[in-house]
Amino acid sequence: MQTLESFKTIHISTQNRKLGVAIPSINLPAITTCRANAPCRKGCYACKGTFLYSNVQRSLQNNLDIYKESPEAYFSQIQAYLTLIPYKLFRWHSSGDIVDKQYFELMIKLAKKCKGTQFLCFTKKFEIVNEWLDNHKSLPKNLIIIFSCWGGFNPENPHNLPKTYVKFGNEELDKFIPKNAFKCSGHCETCQLCWNLKKGQAVYFNKH
Repeated sequence: MQTLESFKTIHISTQNRKLGVAIPSINLPAITTCRANAPCRKGCYACKGTFLYSNVQRSLQNNLDIYKESPEAYFSQIQAYLTLIPYKLFRWHSSGDIVDKQYFELMIKLAKKCKGTQFLCFTKKFEIVNEWLDNHKSLPKNLIIIFSCWGGFNPENPHNLPKTYVKFGNEELDKFIPKNAFKCSGHCETCQLCWNLKKGQAVYFNKH
């Protein structure tokens, strides 16, 4: 039996300056949860700055540990949080990525349970998403999945999901950005564009 002393709670952040206090996010360790051949591993923004603070590192690892020990506890805590404070927008993984197939399936179940919240997830784990869509055809309307591109790294996208690109200020790398891609405003709380991207649309942001 789990005691109060052994009970672990996830950490949901509302301290991201770009997202603002009105958009909470759940985060995981970068690199550990990311695809092995991700081209952004070197110089990852989630491996520098405030992400290196010891308390932040502990909270990221704690979230992952809770998921691995009990996926049900991890997702039920997120659901309880969104039930207590019914946020309209929620961001998956300012740091980290979809852990595995089960994680993605539980993201979908959570979206179906919390229909008043619009969920957003940028991911390079495109195989997991594509496989699910091959078998189920569509995602919940309140779960926006955006495939993350990086220069010439362009995820397979047979279901025409929206994409995000990085602007490097380098002609050879930036040539992959579609001409009609939206530019990130840098202020999610007031913009909210990414939570409303449609199939075939794209957004880009400056490398940071």
